[in-house]
Amino acid sequence: MDTPSRRFEQAREKIIGSDRARFGIGTLSEKTLHAILKNFYEPDEDKQEIPIDRFVADIFTGQEIIEIQTGQFNRMREKLQCFLKEFPVTIVYPVTRQRWLHWIDEETGELTDKRKSPKKGNAYEAFRELYKIKPYLRKDGLT
Repeated sequence: MDTPSRRFEQAREKIIGSDRARFGIGTLSEKTLHAILKNFYEPDEDKQEIPIDRFVADIFTGQEIIEIQTGQFNRMREKLQCFLKEFPVTIVYPVTRQRWLHWIDEETGELTDKRKSPKKGNAYEAFRELYKIKPYLRKDGLT
């Protein structure tokens, strides 16, 4: 059965532990979380990193654009201005619900046992970022 949990695990397995090539537009500074989410939402790599006008969409399905944004929504203003003229856009903003911490021993390189971080994520974390794209929030086609 293809559940969201299983699809996420498949996307994670594809990215973590692989020697993924860092070629192409927009992938040079791509972080692991961004790559996993991109593969979760669209496993077909032919639909990832698609040039549209003078920008690059993380995912373009042919009917919609999906942008994975882990922060700095202000950098998306020009993209949204361009993309929303032609296609619906979905912004994915991951919020960490629970964090686990490990420490690395500088001398041996060994990891300590993991422990829960006291910081817990919640939906309110998105408000600070959403404010940066306030003019676009009421536009048709933005999810």
